[in-house]
Amino acid sequence: MMNPSIVRAKSGPLNGKKIALIAGSEFSDFQAYYLLEYLSEFGGEPECLVISWPEASWKWSRPHMNDGTRGTFGLPLNPVPTMAPGERYNYKTFTSRDELQPSKAREYDAVVVLGGHSADVIRTETPVTQFVKEAFDNGAVVAGLECGPMVLMSAGIVHGQNVTGYKVIKTFLGELGTYHDVPVVRDGNLITARDSDATAEFTRELCRAFDPHFPLYNQDVLKGKRIVIIAGQDFEDVELCVPAMEFSWRGAEVILGTFPAPVVSRPPMLGLDVVMGNFGMSVPFQELKDESYVVRPLRELSLTEFDAIMIPGAFCPWHCIEDEYPVDLVKRSYHAGKVVAAICHGPLVFAAADLVRGKNVAAYAACSDDLKTMGANYDPSWPAVIDGNMVTARVPDDVPEFVDAITDALTGIQ
Repeated sequence: MMNPSIVRAKSGPLNGKKIALIAGSEFSDFQAYYLLEYLSEFGGEPECLVISWPEASWKWSRPHMNDGTRGTFGLPLNPVPTMAPGERYNYKTFTSRDELQPSKAREYDAVVVLGGHSADVIRTETPVTQFVKEAFDNGAVVAGLECGPMVLMSAGIVHGQNVTGYKVIKTFLGELGTYHDVPVVRDGNLITARDSDATAEFTRELCRAFDPHFPLYNQDVLKGKRIVIIAGQDFEDVELCVPAMEFSWRGAEVILGTFPAPVVSRPPMLGLDVVMGNFGMSVPFQELKDESYVVRPLRELSLTEFDAIMIPGAFCPWHCIEDEYPVDLVKRSYHAGKVVAAICHGPLVFAAADLVRGKNVAAYAACSDDLKTMGANYDPSWPAVIDGNMVTARVPDDVPEFVDAITDALTGIQ
């Protein structure tokens, strides 16, 4: 058995690089979650610049919201809502146009405009386009994902450039520059991505902008592997969507396994075949291509159909225990030699299955007493742990370490 502690990397080609993520109302939650986890994992210092001045409020597509800038699926960035607050990023909220000074753009090594309808909101704001133009002219790497290039277009920096972007703006990008229907394009210090499915590749390309020799060592490393992520009601959003996106980048087949929720805390969703995250995301994913994952009822899956099974945190594990079938499936998977993985509150399912006795287990602090009651060895300093075919991790901030640990367990690197 390997040493139980997997030290957080948080180093790489983005070491010491300050990276601005610009977002207005209706930004892409998926892109934001992923970038905050992985830009920091590669050593960067991401900072969300949240455009929330009242003059732009008429652009909100949810008029009843009056508590700040929200993403497409309800996520704020000031701060990101998780059950265990993290330290991977900072944020600044601008409540007036005067606060976003173009001269401040010189403080950043890279500026990323998030996709979603956010770009349509903020491209009309002169301070935003001036900020982006100043960063570009000052030599910073400037990037836009999906619809994010709309802001780059309005800032006048895509003329004559090789670009990509979401199909809605394809015609306009092609008129200004040379459009390429590929996931990611870099032309000098300009990077564009086609859609949210390209976020992982975009992140690596941003790394390569600072280190051309940065290796894509994890791409397709899990090709041929099948990973079930249990998608139970009230899952921890970041702990479900980011692993799903990263596993796809690493070549795995992602299966989102659902089961009927004992409790539905959002009555308008009652009766619909939809599973809701603790903070607003939903399964099926509405933002990622259908071919990047499949949704299957857990009861329809046989042990021969997957190599690993993973449980996200928040209150999904509670529902797993109350329903009982997910606990039984995990127990059978463990004894069949499958990799079983859980993060945050997820290890409670392993405890309920009586699988943690004598095991080194990482988990959210609220679970520590229950894990120790069931005989586990628990240390709050462990980000992620591999113990045999069991993988556990601590909190949302540790998602990259968790994914690496699962990868190591599946590929035999221990």
